[in-house]
Amino acid sequence: MSPLRRNELLCGLNRIHIARNPLSFGSITYGGGLFLMLILSKKVLLCAEEMRLYCTNCGKEIQPGQKFCGNCGTRAWDPVTMQKDTFYVRKLPMVMIVFLTLGLIFTSFTMGAGSMTFAMLLSFAQGIILIFLIYKQDKIEPEPVSLLVKLFLVGAIPLPIIVVLIETVINEVVDIVAAPGTILNSILVAFVVAAFSEELCKYFALKLLTWKHPAFNFRFDGVVYSTTVAIGFEVVENLLYLISSDASTAYLRSAFPGHCIFGIYMGYYYGQAKSLEQEGDLSGSAKMRRKGLLIAMLIHGIYDSVAFLASESENGLFVISSMLVLVIIMCVLNVNAYKNIKKYAHEDRQV
Repeated sequence: MSPLRRNELLCGLNRIHIARNPLSFGSITYGGGLFLMLILSKKVLLCAEEMRLYCTNCGKEIQPGQKFCGNCGTRAWDPVTMQKDTFYVRKLPMVMIVFLTLGLIFTSFTMGAGSMTFAMLLSFAQGIILIFLIYKQDKIEPEPVSLLVKLFLVGAIPLPIIVVLIETVINEVVDIVAAPGTILNSILVAFVVAAFSEELCKYFALKLLTWKHPAFNFRFDGVVYSTTVAIGFEVVENLLYLISSDASTAYLRSAFPGHCIFGIYMGYYYGQAKSLEQEGDLSGSAKMRRKGLLIAMLIHGIYDSVAFLASESENGLFVISSMLVLVIIMCVLNVNAYKNIKKYAHEDRQV
């Protein structure tokens, strides 16, 4: 009998004892008949003092009080607490995220002459807070701090330099293909210059440092690694923008931690790819990594396209419309990022 079927039968018997009056003749007859049937079929061993639980993935017995299987890491299936363990995202944090996003956007329009020191601290603090919050979601087996520091520093120091060099070359080619200031040029810059080069560089750094690392043994690890590289890159990118801008830029960029969000999607498929490789499906693993990279590029390119078109247009109505679309995109992606982080952490399992 499969572990899942065994747990279902035990759960059913447990509900009978709870739902029926044990003193009634009907409940005694029904319960006794079911008990006799299970014993005769030799499918389940009923213990008078305890209910044994088994992992639905590997079949190993799960000790009382364990939340995860000690053998494979699968979340424990407990008939008593199963309903409490159902995945659910609270609405209040999502509402707060929307208000925080709108508040930072509004502040960016009113605090252009604000303190640059505070603006820089805000940009740096945002990245550190995001890393901490994502790290706290990795509840089964937290990642080595030394590895996360290395990923952050690689994203913050060599990557921006490499990306700037690559973008400079690609931008020259794009300007030849489409004249600067045109719609086509803005779209090409968004997708080819920014999204393609930045996401590709982050991906190569991610794979180089983590793919063969022994700590990479759970799917959610991919999200933790990917977002750490992305946040390191984003912190430095924000500071570079502030050098030639004012405080309003810091508030606007804080309203939407784009690289972190792109990294969540890349990391999710990166973790799935690692699991497929462990199963021997090398082709499926490569396909999953490409999927994560392309999705990150696509979201990045769409966001930058709207932002570039809005900033370069001289049509007032188009600028206002584009800004409204941009605000909606920010709110939707921020909320989805929160929901996806909670979901991916909940579904985490060993690769």
